[in-house]
Amino acid sequence: MKIKKVKIESILAPEHTHCKLIARSKKRVIEDIAIKLAASIDSLNAEDIFAKLINREKLGSTAIGHGIAIPHCRLDGCKDIVGGLFTLEQAVEFQAIDDKPVDILFVLLVPTEEVAEHLEVLAMLASKFESEKYRQRLIRATQNKELYETAIA
Repeated sequence: MKIKKVKIESILAPEHTHCKLIARSKKRVIEDIAIKLAASIDSLNAEDIFAKLINREKLGSTAIGHGIAIPHCRLDGCKDIVGGLFTLEQAVEFQAIDDKPVDILFVLLVPTEEVAEHLEVLAMLASKFESEKYRQRLIRATQNKELYETAIA
């Protein structure tokens, strides 16, 4: 079986890319993200997204270091893997493995039964976020469109 290489643009849309959110806590960031994602996905609602993301965080932080977190959850009603990219005006505490606060979040909403592609997407994101240059370009973006274009470049 041939494994296809997942590309960020296959899961991230411009309407799911938001620059310089203002939030003071992990919980508030996740709440804002849930509202923004639900606004453009008819089959999902903000309360479900928020509850699933918060429950996943309770199992262990999704912060991977270098100011990056990849909150993710499985959702009934989610038909395809959906990504959302968010930068924060000011970093928030996220219990990261390197103790650095988070200012870039890539959120994944995954269909309940999806396994293989979910793991491929997580691996692709971890690889992209290893690059200091990539992280810095994302942080420097000041508009949603610029953030999206930087993310998929």
